[in-house]
Amino acid sequence: MRHLFLYFPLAICAMTFLSSCQHDEPANPIKPVNERKVLLLTSEGHIYDQTGNRIKELPNCEDAAEIISDGDDYFVSGTHTKGKVGYWKNGKWNTLHVDFIDDVEHKTQGIGKYDYNIYLYDYPHVLRNSGIFPLEDYETFITTNKCLTVSEGKCYVVGWDFYEGEGQYHDAVLYRERKGKYVKDILPKPRADVDAAAFTAYAYDATHTIVGGYVGQEPCIWVDNQLQILPRTYDVHDDYELGLSMASVNSVTRTRDHIYAAGSEFNEERKDVATLWIDGVPTHLLSGEDGLEWSWIIEIISYGDDLYALSLEFIERPNGEADVDILIWLNGSIIAKYNNIDIVNFTVL
Repeated sequence: MRHLFLYFPLAICAMTFLSSCQHDEPANPIKPVNERKVLLLTSEGHIYDQTGNRIKELPNCEDAAEIISDGDDYFVSGTHTKGKVGYWKNGKWNTLHVDFIDDVEHKTQGIGKYDYNIYLYDYPHVLRNSGIFPLEDYETFITTNKCLTVSEGKCYVVGWDFYEGEGQYHDAVLYRERKGKYVKDILPKPRADVDAAAFTAYAYDATHTIVGGYVGQEPCIWVDNQLQILPRTYDVHDDYELGLSMASVNSVTRTRDHIYAAGSEFNEERKDVATLWIDGVPTHLLSGEDGLEWSWIIEIISYGDDLYALSLEFIERPNGEADVDILIWLNGSIIAKYNNIDIVNFTVL
């Protein structure tokens, strides 16, 4: 299962990955916990509520990417079966009437919202309502579904540069808008001969960003482009030069000046363990169920002072069968559990 979490948002969507941590806090007053709604999105475009009931099947959805909320509304990005460009709002399709010069195949991934503007990442462009903003030098750029974050009308896109051939190493990348174009910043890493990748980002106060990913074999975040290597609980390393990361961050958020990063790390058996870093200190979110083989945190969301987390656990049953459990956490406690649902991410209304 090595590094499966890295590809989760790409495969059963990279893991992940906004994060509904991909948008500013709700514009409406913060609701009490018992009045909030948790919505879960599958890659097929099915939406489940907190009780596990399927409440919506998105029309003409070939592949769903990300769900976010704004007040009592929810928005979903993804690929339309007829190649249209747009998004789903509260389950209904909305077409963006953008005029592309080239006849390109559209695969919309990240989504964010600010005021009346919807932001979408449609390779290799950021779309804002009817506007098209190209990414410079995008030929080697790769990203996940949770690649886009917006704060006060400022949009950012993260991912990594992919190189082919021997002696090439990936760079983590942050795009930011400057004069109508999205220019590339290569995020720092300890040295040139290590891999780096960015999977998710959270922007706040317009100009501040937190980016999550890995460098070398270590989990990391970049806070305003400054690299911070996060500690791991298990001292696991590989000797080969181009080994996989021993841990990775695929979702980040911030509340009350606390920075949260989530993903997984390898234990001594090289199995993923769901890990949450709070201001750089690692802890594990585990159900404790018998037969737990591996786990990771798919996404975290800050809502007021509360922290929601969506995690996945692979369970080996005594009869030899296996289950995939999806868990919703609130401030470190499990509030909901589902079995064998292909969830890519979630949001809180």
